[in-house]
Order: sequence, then structure tokens, then C-alpha cells
Amino acid sequence: MEKKRREKELSESTCVREEDRVPISAMNVLINEYFLGGMKVKYFKFLEEFGDGYLEYYSFDGFSIYIFDVLLKQDAKEDEYGIKDFLELSYLINGEQIIKVKGREEDIIYESQESYLVYLSKVSGTVLYNKNKYLKEIKIRMNSDFITNRGLHEDFSIKAKYDLDHLGTKFIEPICAKTQGVLTDIFSDQKAGALKRLFLESKILELLSMKLDLIKTISIDMSNKDNLVKKVYQVQAIIGADLTVQYSIHQLARQVGMNDFILKKEFKRVFGKTIFEYTIHERMKKAKKLLIHTKKPIYEISELVGYKNSTHFTAAFKKMNKLTPKKFRKLEVSVV
Repeated sequence: MEKKRREKELSESTCVREEDRVPISAMNVLINEYFLGGMKVKYFKFLEEFGDGYLEYYSFDGFSIYIFDVLLKQDAKEDEYGIKDFLELSYLINGEQIIKVKGREEDIIYESQESYLVYLSKVSGTVLYNKNKYLKEIKIRMNSDFITNRGLHEDFSIKAKYDLDHLGTKFIEPICAKTQGVLTDIFSDQKAGALKRLFLESKILELLSMKLDLIKTISIDMSNKDNLVKKVYQVQAIIGADLTVQYSIHQLARQVGMNDFILKKEFKRVFGKTIFEYTIHERMKKAKKLLIHTKKPIYEISELVGYKNSTHFTAAFKKMNKLTPKKFRKLEVSVV
């Protein structure tokens, strides 16, 4: 019933005309691009009027990986035309999407803590995103060479079983607890070059393996444990949406309808960190990006990541990274 209610609300939220929505590609600008370790890498930053966050792109050996981490400020869309012959694996950690496939009357509602695996032989359509929503997604596309070289057609009948025309609209599934750990690893990883490529390849193959295995036995109804995990990830979204806010455990627990003790226990189990440790980690991660990719003064960066006092920010940054923000910026910018 809850899923049906949400689908109705999301459908009603698409009252903004498609032509009035801003294409995702026009919302961001390329800030860094390079080829290293056999991998093409691109970093995009969302323009301030459209969103607060980043898009990372990696491409190698038949893989294309898109990592979205942004709070959208405007209604957006992504048009896809003439897409053909690739396998798409998506994990929507946080967000809401309305997927419109050309030739189909029924929209596909895609929400937080859901995933899908589809083979796109030929498709055109549009994905709609609503403003004031946090978008955190890992989207992986594998081309026909990748599928053939790894024997996926023969062993799993990929084209026959996972073609969008065959699946209809019933291909959205909940993200299981085991998968959450892999996704967290990908978002928190700081590797570069050949090590980054090896890391991403291993994680993607692990996700694909789990997905193909899970599809055999998955139930549409989420277990109580998965419902707890979903609430924990809602807390993660609340923290990530505005790192300037100092939340108490009680405030977070009330927002997602959990007991304080259970929230602390489950959050530590899922992320391997306490809520306090995780918040500090996310603040430092955002600070690193701002130090490398912007020219904002350190006092302004400290405010953007939740520190009113820049001295306290510098001390916390140095404790975690063994360098002051100033020295870190100088070192990283010279490398880039």
C-alpha cells in the first residue's frame, strides 16, 4: 500500500512540463578529465543554481560507470534516444525517478533503496527528477563486447531474460543489506589510476554476480531487516543533504521513525562507523573536493561542511588527513 501511495504522489509531482525541465547534462560542468591506468575519468560539478554536488564518470574495458551525488535545486530530465545493446545495472541509494519509455503508457517509478538490471536492445525515453531531492545513484552500463567476452549470454541468457520488453515494468527490486556494503565501499573509496580501475572492476563484477544470483530467489516483499536498512539509509540521506546541520541521534531517529538505540546499532552495522564518525568522514570528503576543485577560501569551506570556526575545521581535517587544508590543497592541485 505504501509503495502504491508513493507512486501516486510521484506521478502527480510530474505536473512540471518536460520541456520546462533542465537536462541533467546542462546542469553541470566538466572540471577535470584524464586518461590514466587504462581508464578514462571525468569529474563534473553541478552549477550552483541547479544543484549541490558532483557526477563522476569512469570508462574502461566495456564498462561505463556514472556516480551521482547531488542535491538537485531544479526539476530535471535525462533524455535517452536510440540506446541499444547494453546491460544496465543501477542502484538508487537515495532519490526519486520517473522513467518514461517511448511506446509505453505506464511510467516506471524508481525510488530510494531500489535497483534494477535490464538489457536494452533498443530503447528511447526520458528520466524525470524532481527538485529539492537528493540524488545518489550508481549506474553501470556494460556493452555487448563485455557481455559476450564473459559468457553472460550463454550462462544467464541475458538478452532473453533481462530485455526490457520481456521484463515489462516488473524489474525494480529492493537493495539487499549485503549489496549496501559494496555500494558504501564505492562511494567512500579514494584510490586513483590503475588501483582505482582494479577496485571498480572488482566491485562491479561483485555487484553483477550478487544481482544475478539474487534474482533467482528475491522476494518482492522486503524483510524487516531490509526495512531497517532502508531507514538507516534515509538517515544517511538526511545527513548528506545538508552537512552544515548538527543533528542529534534523537532528531534523526524521530525523522525516520526508529528507536535511538536501534538506529545507532544498525547504522554502525551497515556503515562500519558511528553516526558521528560517518558525519565527520562525509564532511572531510566534501572538504577535499572543495579544496581541489574550487578556489573558495578555507574559512568558507569550513562553513560549507558544518564548522562555524575555521580553526576547529583545520584541526579536524589535519587529524584525519595528516595535513592542514592549506597544505592538502597545495599538494593535490599541483598533482592534478
